[in-house]
Amino acid sequence: ARSNRGYCFARRTAGSSYNASMRFATLSTLTVATALSMPPARRRQSPRLRAEPVARGGSSTNGGGVAFAASAMLLVSAHRTVFSAAMPELQASLGFDARTVGALQAAYLAGYGLTNAAGGAAADRVGGAKVLALCLVVWSSLVALTPAAASLGVAALALCRFGFGVASGPALPASLAVVSSQPDADSRAKGIATVLCGFNVGSAAGLLSAAALLTLLGWRTLSVVAGGLGAVVALYALTQTTEQTTTIQTTKKPIKFTKSFPFQLAALTHVHNCINWSFFVMQAWLPTYFATELGLDMKSSALFSALPFATMALGSLVSGQASAALLRRMAPFEVRKRMVALSSIVPACALLALSYVKSPATALVLLVTALGAHSFSSAGLHAHVTDVAPTASGRILGFTNTVGVLVGIVANVATGRVLDATGSFKAVFALTAAIYLSEVIAFFGFVRAGPLVAED
Repeated sequence: ARSNRGYCFARRTAGSSYNASMRFATLSTLTVATALSMPPARRRQSPRLRAEPVARGGSSTNGGGVAFAASAMLLVSAHRTVFSAAMPELQASLGFDARTVGALQAAYLAGYGLTNAAGGAAADRVGGAKVLALCLVVWSSLVALTPAAASLGVAALALCRFGFGVASGPALPASLAVVSSQPDADSRAKGIATVLCGFNVGSAAGLLSAAALLTLLGWRTLSVVAGGLGAVVALYALTQTTEQTTTIQTTKKPIKFTKSFPFQLAALTHVHNCINWSFFVMQAWLPTYFATELGLDMKSSALFSALPFATMALGSLVSGQASAALLRRMAPFEVRKRMVALSSIVPACALLALSYVKSPATALVLLVTALGAHSFSSAGLHAHVTDVAPTASGRILGFTNTVGVLVGIVANVATGRVLDATGSFKAVFALTAAIYLSEVIAFFGFVRAGPLVAED
């Protein structure tokens, strides 16, 4: 029955599933034990890496700015999920074929990739909260206008999706610019964890609730309601950031990078590429894996696919708390290295074990472990950038994420070709595991702790 899906999947024995699980358990245990037992470096109080918060319009050193950033990331993730979940109904009602669906998704990604770097630079200059609020108003309005655009035809809908991508592109770098204004490494680690937890909650909640809401409201009404909610949140946030800018001085000094910046940017970009490759592959292909490799129906496949991403939300929060605890006895860079190690080696082991599993329950446990550990990258790469370049974190992460989006697109194309060539996810998981391992090699081998912004 599975052959008509285009894949020829090999049968596996229960013994191999058991052996794979045991190998994974052993590797994971050794990894965690090794990472956490590494001799801690004495925590250095370097004034250059523990700078005072930079006053940037709309940013706040209390939890209010971080809470808004987390809410905005939740909304952008949920808005993206709503459109994807509504696609079957939209196809049925408007008669779109698969090629049209691909064009609509490409329109969104094209817009999204254009504004990551520019949005990050703007957030560093005028304040992450202000940029985030303005973008939230625009993209929420476009979500609400999606039904009207669809009624005008494919071209109008594609333009609407392109605009949504343009408006939502600055969301991540602007959110991290808000976090980088926090006063110390502890606050930044917790702030990043909170922001990315909001993003993951949006993805999981969208997947789990979209079916019921679409049945109850229909995709047109749901789009209007979701967009309207985002606009209300954004307008309220704009009033708050406007009041703050009357009392906060905005620094507009040009940023001067250190001589090591180009090499460090290249290393950080590679690490971000690895994170995006693995995330994009898991996000796009898990439902197909559960349906074709393990034989689940579409409803069960959607549920099994949502649970690992729900775990990512919890993992983001845990990583923030764990980092804060480790920072009491280690230098910030030592903590970031441990987070990167856990977020790459454990998922690599899980994916290699997954290649030999045929039980849906065992596969779910391995994927929950993989993506739960993957979420610790927020306390690794992202926190490191805010440590070494707090005044330029928005533009740096905007650039690395722009390249990472392109890599994510390549990852999806490559995954499809590998499946066509091999007829199995085994090669896909092996390739992704290798990319995870290259992430930790790049971070440990080439990323350094020194500041990336030159002092005056």
